[in-house]
Amino acid sequence: MTMLTEPYAPWLRELNRIFTSEGAVAGFMPPADVFVVDDGVTVHMDVPGLNAESLEIELENDVLTVRGERRPPYATEDGERGVRRIERRFGKFERSLRVPHGLDPDAIDASLADGVLTLRIPKPAAPEPHRVQIKTGSSRQQELEGSKA
Repeated sequence: MTMLTEPYAPWLRELNRIFTSEGAVAGFMPPADVFVVDDGVTVHMDVPGLNAESLEIELENDVLTVRGERRPPYATEDGERGVRRIERRFGKFERSLRVPHGLDPDAIDASLADGVLTLRIPKPAAPEPHRVQIKTGSSRQQELEGSKA
């Protein structure tokens, strides 16, 4: 009977995993749903554990950007020795989404409830034609005569 042995001790394999990117947890990137309808754009973004003060929203050049940071809810300085696995994602994030042309950054309505950021951006009203009245020389003369009296 032949017995197969591992080439490396389990502790050495674990140490190698710690110092390489293998098994590393990627940073937090919130998923988003974007709905474009006739009257505007609505974005729903999952940001669990965040509050309004930890988020920044910007609309520039038809790109909607949401920035923030999801901090771990526990101390990691002394507690790292007991950590066996961290699967949830934390860290700073920046999420940029292209939106239709011409949206007004001052018209964004943002709300945060149950870990979901909802952004509503109305499309601006189409400019209506404006009729300009043309004054003629005779109407101007009448205005001048009327002001003398």
